[in-house]
Amino acid sequence: ASAQPGFLAGYTGLEDNAESLRVSAHKDVACTDCHGDRRGDLAQEVSLVGDFYRGLVRKPADPLFVRLERPTRAACLGCHSEDWSDEASRTLKIPHPAHLRVADEPRECVDCHKWTAHEEEYIERHKEMPFSAVCASFGCHVGTKQPADCFTCHHVLTDAQRTWRTTHEKTVRERGQNGCLEKCHTVDQCVTCHTTGQMPRIESRLVTASVKAIDDKHIKKDWIEKHGDVALPDQKVCLACHVSLDECKECHEIRPEFHGAKSTWLNKHKTLAADVDGDEVVENPAKEARCLVCHERDWCEECHDQFEEMR
Repeated sequence: ASAQPGFLAGYTGLEDNAESLRVSAHKDVACTDCHGDRRGDLAQEVSLVGDFYRGLVRKPADPLFVRLERPTRAACLGCHSEDWSDEASRTLKIPHPAHLRVADEPRECVDCHKWTAHEEEYIERHKEMPFSAVCASFGCHVGTKQPADCFTCHHVLTDAQRTWRTTHEKTVRERGQNGCLEKCHTVDQCVTCHTTGQMPRIESRLVTASVKAIDDKHIKKDWIEKHGDVALPDQKVCLACHVSLDECKECHEIRPEFHGAKSTWLNKHKTLAADVDGDEVVENPAKEARCLVCHERDWCEECHDQFEEMR
């Protein structure tokens, strides 16, 4: 009973996961069928029993004994070992090598299918996003090829698009025209170019200036350290591609190094949350917004309201 989503939904730290699972294609699958325990099956069963009886008294934010590990490839193949095909009609939409035979794919399934069970609506949503150089840098879009090979088909990503006039013939002969006509091109566009010499524009698939600008920032070495400058003013910019703010929490729930030791944080944090001029503390919305990426305002006020001088 404690392996079912209904039981684990009682923990506040897991309620969002349980709710998203409730409306997914995996809603009837027990949590432990996917999220195994690296300590072994016996340890997992004992943990479930322990949290079950502990939960009869009081359920804290998260289970004490149960560990919901990242789904392994073996767990996925327990149900999906035959979900592959060498038929062109089935591999047409995703012609990358990783999908030709799942059984031979060495990577973890969730490296690509990271939204399965909990964010499945995003799987459809992200198909309509503009394909950019950032996409090509992630493992799920690279398959078993090098990122440079993506430009063979996704030629709008390259700055030297004129070379496509001379190189696309070889690509079409080797791979067929179905991949071209699946999402991007139409037969009329091919005819226009081949009869008039004018290259058609595919507006819906072109990499826009705004996407290119984000691409340029993402590939910089200091992007992780500086991405807050883009995210804090307008998080909608990030959510155009990222599934939700839950992706942010995966990193932000790890205590940042700049917080220093917990024993010194209480006296230190005001200089990062506000402007300090001598004994005077002046509110700074920009600094406060940085804190609220991770912390809830109520969490701050719970402490500050205890002291008149901090209100």
